Amino acid sequence: MASNHEPNPDDGAALDAADAWVLSTLPRALAFAVGLMRDRAAAEDVVHDCYCRLLKKADAYDLPRDGAKLLFRAITNACVDLSRQRGAATSYDQWDESRRSADLPDSAADEPLRQLERRELEEAIDRGLDQLPLPQRAALELKSIGHSLQEIGQALGVTSSNAGVLVHRARQALARHLAAYCGPDGE
Repeated sequence: MASNHEPNPDDGAALDAADAWVLSTLPRALAFAVGLMRDRAAAEDVVHDCYCRLLKKADAYDLPRDGAKLLFRAITNACVDLSRQRGAATSYDQWDESRRSADLPDSAADEPLRQLERRELEEAIDRGLDQLPLPQRAALELKSIGHSLQEIGQALGVTSSNAGVLVHRARQALARHLAAYCGPDGE
C-alpha cells in the first residue's frame, strides 16, 4: 500500500533548484534589505520572510527565471510597510552606534586623521542615505549592487525610465548632502 508521504523523485530536484536559487540571491538580497532598513537584524527578518513566502509558492513561480525580480519586489514592499509602521525615517538624533557602517580596512588610512576623516565621511553617507525617500534609496541600493535599470524598475514596480529618474535623483540628493563634507570639487 502506498503512503501519502512517499518521496517524489522530482522533489529532490526541486529542492536543489530552490536551494541553488536561494544561495545565489541571498547575498544581494540581504545587502539590499540592509541598505533599505539600515538595521541588519530587521533586514534579515524581512529577507527571511520574503524567501519563505516565495518558496511556499515555488510551484507557481519560475524562481530561477523570475525569482530575483519577485524577491526584490517583496523586500521593497516589506521595507516600505515596516517603515510606515515605524513612522517616518529615523532622524540623526535617533541614530545609534549599532547602525554605523562597519569600519572597512584601508591600508592608505594609517594616520589617525585619515581614519577620522574616513569615519566622518561614512557617517555623512549614512545620514544622507537615511534622508532619501525609500524608493530613491531602494533604486540607488539596487544600482550599487549591479542591477540594470530594467531590473530595478521591475523590482520597484515602475518603468525603467522611472527607475533611472529615481537613481539620478538619489545621486543628486546624496551629492548635495556630501558637498559640505567633500568641498566644492568633491575632494
